[in-house]
Amino acid sequence: MMDEITTILLDVQDHLGKTVPELAYVDKDWGQLSLEKPAVKFPCALLDLKDVSFTQTGNGGQVADTQITVTVANLRLTSSSLTAPKKEDAYRIIGLLAKIHTALHMFSAGDYAPLFRTRLRKIVADSSRECYELTYQTAYMVGFDTGGSTAKVTSVKLELN
Repeated sequence: MMDEITTILLDVQDHLGKTVPELAYVDKDWGQLSLEKPAVKFPCALLDLKDVSFTQTGNGGQVADTQITVTVANLRLTSSSLTAPKKEDAYRIIGLLAKIHTALHMFSAGDYAPLFRTRLRKIVADSSRECYELTYQTAYMVGFDTGGSTAKVTSVKLELN
């Protein structure tokens, strides 16, 4: 199971690096933003596993319904006040969130269902930076070794109406 999660996170990291050049730093989230001097370059995207729920499929197999988070952060360098001369610059992170979503929505590079966004929320940050958390959902099959039988994922299908 952990190999699938690692694959998904690495695929997302690689895809964001290739498709969203505005990101100066893309990494696994290990708490960089909680440091007094965050060990990142801004703007950044930090990836992590949020939650995995399992559904039984029979014969020991499971569907792993997986949520991953993309924490997006940027420095606050410009006032967004009505009278500020370059207030539009303060809203660049909103455009960056849209580019990240365009890159990730329905993205899949492996044996897992295409990602789809389930949540966007602002994260409280200090006065020097602004942070948002995007949550994406995917699913994959997990086999169970019963000793003599094997299981292999041949496809994952997700239908959206």
